[in-house]
Amino acid sequence: MQRFPAFSPRTIQRYECGTSRPRLDAAEKLAKALNISVDQLLGTDGMLVAQAAEQYGARGAKQAQQLTDEITGLFTGGELAQDDMDVMMQAIMDAYWLAKEKNKKYTPKKYRSKGKQD
Repeated sequence: MQRFPAFSPRTIQRYECGTSRPRLDAAEKLAKALNISVDQLLGTDGMLVAQAAEQYGARGAKQAQQLTDEITGLFTGGELAQDDMDVMMQAIMDAYWLAKEKNKKYTPKKYRSKGKQD
């Protein structure tokens, strides 16, 4: 097995087995080392979960994972073409991000981080 500087063999094994997912920054490093895109590495579902984790933490990642699991269940055993499934997944991802943005809870100014302004 090829060794990547920032990843232990155990970490790579967890990613391969699906017992854990790389954070977005780790996925970018791994994709670069493998000379592939992050989309190819994580897939559409994985990108949504990684981006949700990056932006909304563990709770966002859990919600995104639950959403992708439920949507994937709808297509199990169906005969939907891969291109059509990709378009559908992209539309669901766009709807997810729009809903997260619209449902942002109000945070009083004194608790807002300096980088985020409403």
